[in-house]
Amino acid sequence: MDLFKGDTIKKINKLVEKGEERKKKLLTKIEELKEDHEALYQAEQDDFNQAIIEGSEPSKKIRNDRMKVEEELKESYELLSKIDVAIESELKKSKNDVEKERRQFTQEKKEEFNELFAELNDLKLAYLNKLIEYHNKERAYVSEYRRTFQDIHNKLGLRMPDPRDHNKLFLHQRYQVAERYSPLIYGDEFEAALDEGKLTFITAQNKDAFKK
Repeated sequence: MDLFKGDTIKKINKLVEKGEERKKKLLTKIEELKEDHEALYQAEQDDFNQAIIEGSEPSKKIRNDRMKVEEELKESYELLSKIDVAIESELKKSKNDVEKERRQFTQEKKEEFNELFAELNDLKLAYLNKLIEYHNKERAYVSEYRRTFQDIHNKLGLRMPDPRDHNKLFLHQRYQVAERYSPLIYGDEFEAALDEGKLTFITAQNKDAFKK
């Protein structure tokens, strides 16, 4: 598979960027032309009034200048509309290519995530296998503890502690507790990692827990 390049997306983004720049310049020009037209219209009106008073002919130059600005203003509005039409036309023509690039991008990233998911799955299996190892070891410990101490405790009249509490992992707690830090992963640790992209404070503080 070819690596994602996004040529169509880059082309469209460049077209839209250039189009927006052109429109911005045109809008500035239109505002200037509107001001010029307003000034010329007022000048033409003043000149007409003066011509009536003086019994002379109004200035054709002012009128021609105003009409020239009107024409330029009309052309600018038409060009502004054409820019939008041109961009819309290119967007329509590029829809299939953009969708193709989107699917290519998604597929490439999916493969990257699958690699990460495979690693996570390996770690999950290793984690669960360690829990199975803990289960077997804990059962063996309880059995050996009772064989070793139950009779002698009974003979001496001593109350024997429940060996199941000695190395207990608390499966059903919702979050990590500082005073009873556990190697199990709890909800708050998942949320911190997946939602915030970090370890909880307690987890970070106990990175070397249980090590001699």
